[in-house]
Amino acid sequence: MAKLTCLLVVAVIAAGCGSSVAKPTGPPTPGPGQVVYQGTEWAVVIKGGKASAQHLVGDAWQPAQQGTVKIRVLGPKPGSSGNATTPQVAAALSAGSELAESALWVDDVELLEKGGGLTPTKGTIYGAPAAPLTKGRHTAIAYARTATQAFAIAWTFSV
Repeated sequence: MAKLTCLLVVAVIAAGCGSSVAKPTGPPTPGPGQVVYQGTEWAVVIKGGKASAQHLVGDAWQPAQQGTVKIRVLGPKPGSSGNATTPQVAAALSAGSELAESALWVDDVELLEKGGGLTPTKGTIYGAPAAPLTKGRHTAIAYARTATQAFAIAWTFSV
């Protein structure tokens, strides 16, 4: 019986010690702002109507270097009104090296994009929301990156 009591005391002490061990915090979260997209090394965040591409460097998300990555909004035009309830959202992309990834969102929902280009460094992406948008103001985001640089831009339009 003494052995059983001793084992019970050891088990209680061990359980108590285990509760003071720091719990893993997991991977860092991009931000500040609302995360629209998060991959293993790249993310897109929107805050205050501005989009930013972010890159995971070590244990911290950093604003991505834009470098030669450029995005030109093709439609709907920023600040425009009277757009169709299912607008085609489009952007022209260019970079100094091959484009590796791109995407479009409307109101934080990724569009099913199509696209193409004449070279690996220049292209166009476009898509439309899966369902008609409600009347009012909406926010679109375009994102593009190469292996080492990225850029994201947000704009608003009205239906």
